Amino acid sequence: MKILSVRLQNLNSLRGEWLIDFRQPPFSQTNIFAITGATGAGKTTILDAICLALYHQTPRLKTSPTSNELMTRNCSECLAEVEFEVAGIGYRAFWSQRRARGAPDGNLQAAKTELARLDGTILAEKTSDKLRLVTEITGLDFGRFTKSMLLAQGGFAAFLNADANERAELLEELTGTDIYGRISEQVFTDCREQKSQLDLLQARAGAVELLSEDQKLQLQTELSEVQSTFATIQLSLSEQRKQQSWREQLDKAQYELQQAELEVSAAHSAIEAHRPQLARLTAWQPASQLLPLYSACQSALVEQRQCQQERQTLQQQQQQAEQQQASLLWHGVQQLAQQKQQIQLQLQQQQQQLQQLTQQQPVISAKQHALQLQLKQLTDALQDTDIQQLRQQQQQLQARQHLLQYVQHQQLQRQKWQQHCAATESQLQQNKRQLEPLAGQLQALRQQYKTLQEQIADKKQLLQQQQLIMQLSEHRSRLQPEQPCPLCGATEHPAIEHYQQLSSSDTEQQLTQKEQQLATVQKQGEVLNQNQSALQAEQKQLQQQLNRQRQELAELEADITSRLKGEQPPELDAALADTTATLEHTAKALQQAEHQQQQLQQQKEQLQTAERQLEHNQHQQQLQLQHIQRLEEQNDAVTVQHQEWQQQWQATQQHPPQQPTKVANFAELNTALQQVQQQLQQAQGQQQALARRQQALDAQVKQHDEQWQHALTASSFSDEAAFRKAVLEQVEVEALQQLQQQLQQADIAAKRLHSEWQQRYLQLQQQQLTTESLAGITAKLQQHEQQLQQLSARQGQLQQQISSDEQRHINQLQLLQDIAQKQQQYEHWQRLNSLIGSADGAKYRRFAQSMTLQQLVVLANRQLETLHNRYQLSRHATAELELVVLDTWQADSMRDTKTLSGGESFLVSLALALALSDLVSHKTRIDSLFLDEGFGTLDADTLDSALSALDGLNASGKMIGIISHVEALKQRISVQIKVEKQQGLGYSQIRIGG
Repeated sequence: MKILSVRLQNLNSLRGEWLIDFRQPPFSQTNIFAITGATGAGKTTILDAICLALYHQTPRLKTSPTSNELMTRNCSECLAEVEFEVAGIGYRAFWSQRRARGAPDGNLQAAKTELARLDGTILAEKTSDKLRLVTEITGLDFGRFTKSMLLAQGGFAAFLNADANERAELLEELTGTDIYGRISEQVFTDCREQKSQLDLLQARAGAVELLSEDQKLQLQTELSEVQSTFATIQLSLSEQRKQQSWREQLDKAQYELQQAELEVSAAHSAIEAHRPQLARLTAWQPASQLLPLYSACQSALVEQRQCQQERQTLQQQQQQAEQQQASLLWHGVQQLAQQKQQIQLQLQQQQQQLQQLTQQQPVISAKQHALQLQLKQLTDALQDTDIQQLRQQQQQLQARQHLLQYVQHQQLQRQKWQQHCAATESQLQQNKRQLEPLAGQLQALRQQYKTLQEQIADKKQLLQQQQLIMQLSEHRSRLQPEQPCPLCGATEHPAIEHYQQLSSSDTEQQLTQKEQQLATVQKQGEVLNQNQSALQAEQKQLQQQLNRQRQELAELEADITSRLKGEQPPELDAALADTTATLEHTAKALQQAEHQQQQLQQQKEQLQTAERQLEHNQHQQQLQLQHIQRLEEQNDAVTVQHQEWQQQWQATQQHPPQQPTKVANFAELNTALQQVQQQLQQAQGQQQALARRQQALDAQVKQHDEQWQHALTASSFSDEAAFRKAVLEQVEVEALQQLQQQLQQADIAAKRLHSEWQQRYLQLQQQQLTTESLAGITAKLQQHEQQLQQLSARQGQLQQQISSDEQRHINQLQLLQDIAQKQQQYEHWQRLNSLIGSADGAKYRRFAQSMTLQQLVVLANRQLETLHNRYQLSRHATAELELVVLDTWQADSMRDTKTLSGGESFLVSLALALALSDLVSHKTRIDSLFLDEGFGTLDADTLDSALSALDGLNASGKMIGIISHVEALKQRISVQIKVEKQQGLGYSQIRIGG
C-alpha cells in the first residue's frame, strides 16, 4: 500500500483546502520528507486526515454524528481525501461532514463517504461497506494500520507492546499465514473423517453372517430334490394343457356351428320380410327411362310461367318510374322559383348593408382626427417629466434605506452580544470562586487519606504478629518447665503467662474503624474530585463560549464599519426617517408620471383601433360589391334553368302530382331525375328482350309436350298417373338398392361361415385326445400349477440363500481389503494430525506465526545494528509470540520490552516498523511509512544512525514521512512540508519546500 496524495479542508488549525500530491516534485525526486512546524501548528493533522479519509477516525479523536472536534472552529464543513495504490491499482477514499444550513453553529449532518477507483468507478458509498472494502483491499484495519504503517503520537511502540493475540493477528494479516490455520483445521477434520470411515468399515465387517459347511450341504441336497420334482410335474402339466386346449377348441367349434345355422335361417327370413320393398325397386326401372323426357317438359312449362311474371313486374316498375319523373320535374320547377326569390332578397339586403357602410365612413374619420389631437397634447405633457431619473433616484434611496436598517439591526445584535459576554464573564468569575476552596479541601483530604493508610498498614502488621503469636498457642501449651523448646532449645519459658493473655479483637476493631474512616475519606475525595472536574469542565466551556462571543462581537463591529464605508451619520433613526420621507415623495412623483404614461398608451391604442376600423369599413364595402355582382350572376343562371325545367314538366303532363317527391336540394333532385330517366330507358330495353324470350319458350314447350306424349303411349304405363306412381326419389332408390345388397351379402356370409365351422368341428372330433370333461381337466391342471408354484418358490429361496452366502463371502473379503487400506490412510492422517492438526487451527497457525515473528526479529535486528548496536531483539524462551530485548553491552542480558526507556523504546519500535515494511506477502505490501515524533529522545550519534537507516530505506523505493522538532533532522532532510502558524489568527498554512 502506498499513499499517492492527501487532500484536506478545515481540519483543526488547517483552515481552508490543502492538497499534498506525493507524485509531483519535489516528492517525485526523493521518497523521504519531513513535516515540520511549531508545537500546535497542525503537523499531526496531516496524518489525521489520512486516517480520517480511510477509517473515519484518528489515533487521537473519533468522529460521531453529534460531535466533531476535528472541524476547524467557526467552519461549517470539513473533508479528508486520500488517493492510494495497492498492487498497481489506484483508489480514492473520501470523507466529509457539514453543519446544517451552512452555519458554524448548525447541527452536524451525517458524514458522506465514498470509495472509488481512480478511473471513476464507484465501489462503495455506505460507511460500513467502505470500511469493509478498505480493510479487504489494503489488508489493514485501523489498529493494524497504526501499528505498521502510520506510527502516531502515543502509539509508536504499539506493536512492540502489543499482546500475543494482537501481534499474531497483525503478522497473519501482513504475511498471509492465515492459510496455515485453515490447513490445520482441514487436517484435523480429515483425520476425524478418516477415523469415522474406518470405524464404519469395521462395524460393517463385524455385522456379516456366513453359513457353515453343513448348512451349505443341506441346502444343496434340498435344491436337487426340488429341481427333480419340478421337472416331473412340469412334463405332466404340459400334457394336461394340450388336452385342455383340445377340449376348449372342440366345444367352441360345436357352439359356433350352432350359431352359424341360426344365422342362415335369419338371412332367409330377412329376404322374405323385405319382398314388397324390393318389388317397388323392380317397378322403378322402366319409369327411370321416361323420366328425362317428363322432366324436360315440366322445366319448359316452369320457365314459360316465370317469363310471363317477369314481364308483368317490369311493366309495373316502368309505370312507377314515369310517375316519379313527373313528380321530380314539378318539384324542381318549384325549387328553382324559390331559389330565384331568395337570390333577389339577398340582393336587396347586400345593397342596404353597402349603403350603411358608406354612411359610417365620415363618422370614423372624424373620431380618428380627434384622437390624434389628444395624443399630441399628452406627448407634450410627458416631455416635461424624466421617469428614468425618478426611478434611479428611487433605487438609490431604497439601497440607502436597506443599509441603514441593516446597520441598525447589527447594532442591536452587538448590544445583545455585549450582554452575553458580560453574563458569561460573570458566570466565569463565579465558577472561579467556587473552585478556590475545593483545592484546599482536596489537599486536606489527601493528607488525611495518606495518614489513614499509614495507620491501617501499622494495624495490619500488628494484627499479623498477634495472629502469628496466637497460632503458636498450642505449642506454648505443650512447653513444660525445665524441658527444652523444640524451636530454640531453651529450658526456661518466662513469657508463657504473658502470651496466654494476648487477644487480637481490639486490634481488629481498631483496624475496622480505620478502614471505615479511610472509605469515608475516599468517598468524600471522589465527590470533591467530581465537583472539581465538573467545575473545571464548566469553566473551560464558559471560557470557550466567551471567546466565541468576543469573536462574534468583533465580527459584528467589523461588519458595521465595512457597511458604512466611512459614512457615520450622527443619528441612524433621523437619517432613516429622512431617507424614508424622500423615498415616499419620489414614489408619488414617479406614480403620477407613470399614470400619465399609461393614459398616453391608452390614447395610442384607441387611435390604432380607429384606424383599423376605418380600414375594415373600406374592405367590407369592396366585399359587398363583389357579393352583389355574384348574386346577380346567380339570378340570371337560375332564371334560365327554371324555364328549361318548366318546359320538360309541361311535356310530360299538364297537372302537378298529388304528392310530389321531397328532395333536400336542387343538386340531389337533378341527380334523382337523371337516375329515373336512366331506369326508364333500361326498362324499355328489358321489355323488348322478354318479349323475344316469350316467343322462344312457347315453341319449346310445344315441342317437349309432343315428345313426351309419344313416349308415354309407347311405354307399359296406361297413363301419366301410373307413371308418376312408379317414379321414386333418388334417396329412396339408393336406400332400396343398399337394402337389397345388404340382404344378399348377409345370406352369402351366413352360408360360408356355416360351412367353415362344420369342417373345423369334424377335424377336431377325429383327434379324440381324451374322454374327460373340460371341468375335470381344469381341476387337475390347477392342482399341478399350485404344486409347481410352491416348488418354484422354494427353489428360488434355496438359490437365494446359497448366492447370498457366496456374495457375503466376496463382500467380506473386499471389506477386509478396504479396512487394511483405510487403516494405513488413518495412521498417516493421525501422524499428520499429531504434528499440525487442531480443531481451531491454532497449532499450525502458531507455528507459522512464530516462524514469521522469527523472520521479523531477524529483519529488525538488521535495522538495530544500524540504528544502535547495543540492543538486539529475541523471541521469549517459553512464550512463542513474546519478545525480549538482549543488551549486548551487558553480556546479552535479557530485558522485558516494557522496561526500555523512551529513547530505547523508540529505536526498537522504529526497527520493528522498518522490518514490518520489508515483511510483505501476497496480501499487503507497505510502501509508505509515517513516523510522528520520537526522534527528540535520541542523542546526536543515534539520530545520525537512524537517519542513515531511513536513507537506506528511501533508496529501496519506500516513501518515508517524519514529523519532528529536531533541528539536525530538518537540516538533514531537504524536502519538507512546513506547517506555519498565522500570527494572531489561530490558524496555520502549509508550505512545501525542496
